[in-house]
This record gives sequence, C-alpha cells and structure tokens, in this order.
Amino acid sequence: MASNREKKEKKRQPAGRVRPEQTAGGPAQPAEESQGLHALPPKRKRRRGRSLLRLLLRLALVAVLVLGILLVYQNWDSIAPESLVIWLEERLSGGQGGDGFPVEISGSEVLDMAETQDGLALLTDTAYLVYNSNGGEVLRRPHGFSSPIMKTAGKWTLIAEAEGTRLRLENRSSTQSEMTLEKRIIGAAVAKNGSFAVSTESSQGYTSEIAVYSSKEKLLYRWYGESLTVLDVALSADGQYLAAVGVAAQAGAMKSTLLIFDLGKESPVVQLDDTETMLFAVEFFENGTAAAVGDTGMWVANPSGAIQQKVGYGDGELAGFAVGERNASFALQGYGGTDGGELLVVNPSGDQAYTAAYEGTYRHMAPTDSGAVLLTSGHVYETGTQGVEKTLDAPRDGRLIGTLGHKVIVLGLTTLSEAG
Repeated sequence: MASNREKKEKKRQPAGRVRPEQTAGGPAQPAEESQGLHALPPKRKRRRGRSLLRLLLRLALVAVLVLGILLVYQNWDSIAPESLVIWLEERLSGGQGGDGFPVEISGSEVLDMAETQDGLALLTDTAYLVYNSNGGEVLRRPHGFSSPIMKTAGKWTLIAEAEGTRLRLENRSSTQSEMTLEKRIIGAAVAKNGSFAVSTESSQGYTSEIAVYSSKEKLLYRWYGESLTVLDVALSADGQYLAAVGVAAQAGAMKSTLLIFDLGKESPVVQLDDTETMLFAVEFFENGTAAAVGDTGMWVANPSGAIQQKVGYGDGELAGFAVGERNASFALQGYGGTDGGELLVVNPSGDQAYTAAYEGTYRHMAPTDSGAVLLTSGHVYETGTQGVEKTLDAPRDGRLIGTLGHKVIVLGLTTLSEAG
C-alpha cells in the first residue's frame, strides 16, 4: 500500500508529461534539448538587439525634442500668446480690415508716424494708432500726454511725455507697461527686445541721469552724469549697448560728447568729445554701430572703439536725417535757401556712400531697410545702398512720410495716401 507522500507526488505530476530521466552526476536534461531543437536565438543576443533599438528610439526622440525647441525659439514672435490673440481677432473679423488708401485722418493732429512690425504707427496729440497694409485701423489707444514723443523698434512702441514724467510701452496686444518717473523726461529709446531707456533731469549734484528698464519694468542699468546734460539716448537692437549724446560747459565753450555703454559694465566703453559740433540725436545701425547727429556734422563709433569717424556737412545746412539699418541719410540745403539740396548718405563704417541732388523744399524723411524715403514739396525719393532708386510725385499737402511694407505712405493735412 502506497504511503501518503507517494500519493502527493503523483498528484503533482501533470497528466501526459513524462519526467526526463536523470543521469548520474548531473541534473535532468530538458526533453527539447535532447531532441536537438534550436529555433530561437540565445536570450543574451535578443536582449542586446532590443537595447540597441531602445537607444535608437531615445536618440530620435531627443532629436525631435531639440528640433521642436529650436523651431519654437526661432518663431516665438509668431506663436507667442499675444500673437495668437491677434491671429484669432483677425480670423473672427474676417481677416485684415480696410478698404485701401487713401484714409481720412480727422479730429486730431498727427505728430509722428513710423513703421512697426504690426503696421503703420501714428502718434497724434490725443492717441496712439496703428493701420494695417489695407488702410484699416487695427489699434487706437488714447494717451493724454501733453508733449508726447514716439520711439519704435520691431513690435514695440515707446510713448513718453517730453518734459513730463509719464511713459508707456505698447505692442499690438496690450499696453505692456506704464510708469511715472520722479524726474522730467528729456529723451527715450526702445530696443527690439522690449527694453527701453530714458534720460531725465537729476538732482543731488548730478546734471542728468539715464535708466534702462526691461519690458517688465525691471531696472537693468542706471548712470548719473556729473557735468553732462544728456539730450538723447539710443539702444542697440539686442538691448546690450546704450548710446547717449549731450553737452557740457568747458572753458567758456560748449562741448559735445558721445558715450557708448556696455550694460554689463559700470562706465562708458567709448567717449568722444568735440567743441565744433553740437550733437543732439543718436541712433544705432543694425550692426551695433552708433550714429550721432549734430548741427555741422555726424559721428560714427562702435562699442569696441575700432570705428571712430567724424563726417562734416561741408557747406550744407542740415534740414533732416534718417538713420536706418544699413546707412544714415542727411538732407542738406544751402544756408538761407529752401529750394533743393543734397542728400548725403554715410555707411556704418563712417565712409561716405554717395551724395544725390534733390528738388523742392524739404518736408520729412524716414528710414527704410536699405536707405530712406525723402519727401519734398514736389517729389518722393526712395534711396538704397547705392543711390536713388525711385522718384515719385508727391502730394502738395504732404507733411510726413513713412513706409508700410513695400508701400510708401504720405500724410497730408487730413489724409494718409500711397505715393506713386
């Protein structure tokens, strides 16, 4: 009679399976191995192949992620939340509005106009307006400033109250910043990254001071002038460099000074002085070189100090100027005369690019990507890097000129019209 242990062993054996016979001195061999079947590869090789596949998939995922981040960085202006809001507004309204030019402007005096990333910006004595390429009004914001000035760069517009204390930083989607300063404003500038600079009066023994802020109103830089009265400021496109021009007394005469600051350093990296030219304005070329404008000549200097050039106007009297990305243009006329004159164009290197004659009384000029547009009583001149590229008839009542894409826009007494 079988014992209880033997009965349990029999129950554990699956039905129909035969135990392999054990050989002396070693464990039992699997039945499959004894039949010589090798259809599957060894486990180690299979694991090695799967690991390589996982590595390739991970590398591909990282590459896609890096590419996505790069595309977002390069196209942030197009996909930022504020841009999406603008896009939705245009889609809901059926696209860009407007019936084309001319466009009637009434009810307020236009003080300045300039092209921005979002359209043609107009500053009036009561409001800030933007028009699209179809002549449609896409933005109107009252400002209430008594003596407003406007500075533009990319999508940003800075409106400041000259001789006042208030300023506003605008873009298409909103008023980004509003500030009231303690001192009266003398000059202002804005960079393409949204940072802005303000020169003001000062106190406690200083003659003037300059402050640079981010678009979020964070103070980035401050400088105090002990003897220099700063008249104008400018910021490079990337906001890294600041330029300022001003005047100071020296031995009974007036001395003009151009200063260039690296915002990462405490003191100016470049300083140029002269008693023969009275500087009153400054701008930056696209390459980071500064152009200072004076009554009898202009200066060109870069932050490294490698370029320091002074260009005189000769026998001409300055009627107007425009500093663009690639050159600076100066409308000169004979002393005491108003009919006709000469256009002087200077490169960022400080070399004279060319001169060209113009007809009629000077009215206004504005920078373009490659040159400038000049408005006179009889003509509109479009210039480039090599010379005058186009001459058009001008409206008789033309006061201001600007560009809107490939269009040249002239402001008359009450009308915005396209030249040509």
